[in-house]
Amino acid sequence: MIPAPLPSEAMPPPAPAEGPPTALAQLLDEFARTAVAQACARPAGAYANCLAASALCAVWLRENGVESGLLHLSGSRGSLGAGAGRWPFYAPAQVEHWTVRAGPWSIDWTARQFYRRASWPAVDLADSLATRWLRVDDWACHRCPQLVSDERHQALAPPTLHREHRILAHASDGRGPFRDPRHDDSAPLIRLCACPPAAPA
Repeated sequence: MIPAPLPSEAMPPPAPAEGPPTALAQLLDEFARTAVAQACARPAGAYANCLAASALCAVWLRENGVESGLLHLSGSRGSLGAGAGRWPFYAPAQVEHWTVRAGPWSIDWTARQFYRRASWPAVDLADSLATRWLRVDDWACHRCPQLVSDERHQALAPPTLHREHRILAHASDGRGPFRDPRHDDSAPLIRLCACPPAAPA
């Protein structure tokens, strides 16, 4: 039996007053029809797929002419008591998350792992993310040729991972360890961007 979610008053963040440019919005609508995006439309499918889905989307956007990279977010400032998988039992300050960066925009295909009613994708100005996360960094900027340190990090999670992690988190008071076949024997997760600052326009 999967433990019930803990009560939470956390609400998904509101969408920005103005959305991304029409050309980018149209590409996101197109990517939303892919198997990768569809897999993340539900909380259980979004769980632990932030790096994979974001990297695959960034590659796809690059192939379609959009300069894209990845953002790394760490330390949730809010409660995740209604989240999928281990999140209701896990210390919010220890949570790590990845989204796509396209210009000033953050594109989050897996926000529903935290907030069931989040937009899909959740599109926010990257500069606004610090209100919800303790740290926001460019993991791989649009100039970085490499988005992940191991190709296995672009694979989607096994369908049962959210259930396994939830049961383990409940039994261990959120301590785990939380095994993941995509990461257990692969290269470590490391920030890849070492690009010099862009020259002033």
